[in-house]
Amino acid sequence: MKKNFIILIILFCHNITYADFKEIKRKAEISKPEIIFPIPENLKKCQTKLYVSPDLNIVEPILKVKAPSGYGLDDRYDFALSRFSNFSFPCGGGDKKSCEYVKDTILNWAKANAAKRTGPSDEEGRHWNDTLTVNLWVSSPMMAAYSFAKQIINVSAEEDKIIKEWFKKIVKKNQHLMYSKTYDYGGASGTPKRAHNHALSSAIAHMELGILLNDNKLFRKAFKNYEAAIKYQRKDGSMPIEVRRGGRAMFYQARAMNALAVIAIIAEHQGYNIWELDFKGKNYHNIVKFFIDFTENNEIVFKYAKENRFPGPAKNYKIQDLRPNSGSNWGWLYAYASRFPDHENIQRLKKWSQNKSDLNSYQLDIVHHYLNIKKRPFSSASWTVVEPNCHFTK
Repeated sequence: MKKNFIILIILFCHNITYADFKEIKRKAEISKPEIIFPIPENLKKCQTKLYVSPDLNIVEPILKVKAPSGYGLDDRYDFALSRFSNFSFPCGGGDKKSCEYVKDTILNWAKANAAKRTGPSDEEGRHWNDTLTVNLWVSSPMMAAYSFAKQIINVSAEEDKIIKEWFKKIVKKNQHLMYSKTYDYGGASGTPKRAHNHALSSAIAHMELGILLNDNKLFRKAFKNYEAAIKYQRKDGSMPIEVRRGGRAMFYQARAMNALAVIAIIAEHQGYNIWELDFKGKNYHNIVKFFIDFTENNEIVFKYAKENRFPGPAKNYKIQDLRPNSGSNWGWLYAYASRFPDHENIQRLKKWSQNKSDLNSYQLDIVHHYLNIKKRPFSSASWTVVEPNCHFTK
């Protein structure tokens, strides 16, 4: 009864008080076991057919993770995910044949004990890159796809056990929630590491595993990371850990925004609306506002980005690397705009879309995605877990 009371409060309130959220963080319960993202009733915005030959799209297990110790991940798994998406996207659109291939692929990886970490267990270098490789490109997208498959096809108890045991193993081995650490240097000083995009990615994996196993404790873990990201944003909406990263400051802010959107959507499907969590004026709307402000005046991020902390190949902080067609940078907008079409942030984009002649390249990119909502699907689910137009929009 108490859980139902919490859900009623959260679903029918716009701004969620911090006290309400703390109650969710402590007591949230899974109401729809195994349903991470439900297959939508309206499939017009989804891929519903298998467009590749399965014989030419075999996703062979990659046994050992070998990410670099410097910047970057093990890109073999990104390539594997792109091939796996040829099955998982139409499975998420209800195609039975595709769901069979999703299940068979995951079962094959589970039996092979694939994605085994061989690197160090400390908090530096390769540990960061190995864990993100698995959480981002294996655990989360495969668990979401398996949830789709179980909504469409029958899976034997034996196969289900093998798959879930493997998921448990790789999520545990790649746990990187960073609960106990705080930055003590640079622009992120005083910010808990659990607000980092790597930690958010690990939180998503735990949340999904919790739903597959009907484990409330695992499900709740992500709320602690979500809370930190909202609470420790700056007043202008910038995320201190992400925007210090040179020419990829907004690239990483966008990825963290995607991760927060995924956590909010998964929570929503279990009956909890955490989108409008507000902590002293800090909320997701404010983070979105900073991003939109940046597209209009990219200089607002320079004072943070010039720290050049791990910028990868984008060391010139005055040129922000935002890839125009990547779901990694824009998926959050599909979730946000379809839930808050009347918010001033989205009304601003609507106004821009009506007269594009004076827009700069960043503004044109965000307007392009605003106009694409509920239309053309993405080709990748990196950082969005699932295809955004099908599963993020309402």
